[in-house]
Amino acid sequence: MLLYVVRHGKTVWNEEGRVQGITDIPLSEQGIRETEELKKEIASLDIDVVIASPLIRTRETAKILIGDKLPINIDDRIQERDWGRNEGMLICDVDSWDCWDVILNTNVQNVERVQDLMGRVSEFLEEIKIKYADKTVLLVTHSAVIRVIHYLLGKIPEDGNLSRMEIPNLRVIEYEVK
Repeated sequence: MLLYVVRHGKTVWNEEGRVQGITDIPLSEQGIRETEELKKEIASLDIDVVIASPLIRTRETAKILIGDKLPINIDDRIQERDWGRNEGMLICDVDSWDCWDVILNTNVQNVERVQDLMGRVSEFLEEIKIKYADKTVLLVTHSAVIRVIHYLLGKIPEDGNLSRMEIPNLRVIEYEVK
């Protein structure tokens, strides 16, 4: 399976540097414009299946990118991580390093435990590997989910720290999944 993973377009909270998590924030005007630009760049990809998180920012991004060419399948397992009481806070005011440590697996501030996030994303990946083995899949999701996908398809660092990978909005990452 060829897997293209895209982080949703920008929202006002992205532009303000706020933690979004499961708070359902739509795309901003800038996010819509930038997604329209990405649509042109990925138009040549031969996509068979589109799957998006249920949150509006991913559904809007997928709809702009794909239009009416394919149905958009929604899967709750690729919804953004629940950032608990950190949602809405400025990112610079949140110390989230421990929340990305697989070994500590904390839920300070009611943040979804990283191992729980990994569990649901791993289950999702295993299912689509079988269901879409010979397809090209476009996945429109969130930075935490993409970070977990990256490490699940590669290797988790020995120190357990998954915070090292930065995922900008509308970044397209390609994986060959076996």
